Amino acid sequence: MMLMKKHDTGSSYTTTTDSSEENMTPADAGTTMELDEEEKLGFRVMEVSGDTDSDKDLVIHSLHESLHIHKEILERIQAEKDAFMGEIRREREEEQQVVEKERNMAQQALAEQCDRYERLKTAFESMRKEFESKKEEYKRMETNFYSYVRAVRATDDDLSTIKSEITHLSSLINNLCMGLRSKADRERGTAFIFERWPDKQGLIRQHLFKSEEDTTLEPGFITMLMEKFFMEFIMQEVFEQPIHMGVSVNKAYQELTTWMEKRNQEWADRLRQQISALIVKQPHEEQDHINQAQEELIDYVQKQLGEVYPKIQGDLNQRKKIETIIARAGKLNLAMKGQEIKIRCEPIEEGVAQFDGELMKAASKGKAEGTVLLVITPPFVANDAKDEEHGFLIPAKVFCV
Repeated sequence: MMLMKKHDTGSSYTTTTDSSEENMTPADAGTTMELDEEEKLGFRVMEVSGDTDSDKDLVIHSLHESLHIHKEILERIQAEKDAFMGEIRREREEEQQVVEKERNMAQQALAEQCDRYERLKTAFESMRKEFESKKEEYKRMETNFYSYVRAVRATDDDLSTIKSEITHLSSLINNLCMGLRSKADRERGTAFIFERWPDKQGLIRQHLFKSEEDTTLEPGFITMLMEKFFMEFIMQEVFEQPIHMGVSVNKAYQELTTWMEKRNQEWADRLRQQISALIVKQPHEEQDHINQAQEELIDYVQKQLGEVYPKIQGDLNQRKKIETIIARAGKLNLAMKGQEIKIRCEPIEEGVAQFDGELMKAASKGKAEGTVLLVITPPFVANDAKDEEHGFLIPAKVFCV
């Protein structure tokens, strides 16, 4: 008898052989029962009729083919497994190489950045120390410079304070004239103005009189023209003096500085500064001359204003206001003369010049266009040839038609 066990994965069997049932003994009967049990467990009993070699060879061949197929399947699976694992290992190695390369590059970049940081840190510390050193040196130079400037300048004023003081002085003159507006005698005021500017009578009648029948100016125009008179007087008697009002060296200084300006402008400027400083710091007998000249100017202004405003004659309050203006103008003059650069008034030709918004501003009763009929206050200009940003411009107040 032959037994063949059927495998779960295919149609192959495991075959076993035994003696013929014809020669079965009682012991064999028990064996048969065992075979039945084995068949229940998955073995198939195959009857082999005869013990021919061909049948055995067939069975053996079948078993051999089955084993060969299983072997091929296992080899193919193993080969695929090996290939897959090899691919996994290769990809992992490539990833590790990429990671290692990136890590090396990152470490190299980090090292370069650290090195650059250290170099920059060293350079920064060096520059910081140099900056601190230069800063201290600059402070010393600045201190020495201002000490030198204070020694040369007549006052502690600079261009910014001078600009503010010029503006303030103009406001004082304007306020004085505006305060006297209600006290004006129109007939005497008109006569004073025509006498003061005889060459402008025609233009004044043409543009400031309402009609040809009018014989007097309006109070507003009288006030504007009296402001013009006061500022022109300050310019002529204070600011345009060779060095300062009342000093005995005015004429000699004018001759000397004119001679020096033709040869060396810097020396002429330095002379102007030094003489101004001497007048302020060591006036000696010149102070009496200055005080006398100042009193004469106050008297003259009060008298001239009294022609237009009769009620202020002998008015101590109005005299005090005039004195304040003249005194401030005198201090301002020495402050301007004591600067390194010359502060001047830009000329504007009345009746010819056209309104310039950068150089002029319109008077309260005028317009910001047309021809300049009257210059109420001139433009003050300070220019530094060595530094364009060092200076100022105070626009003129003009009346245009």
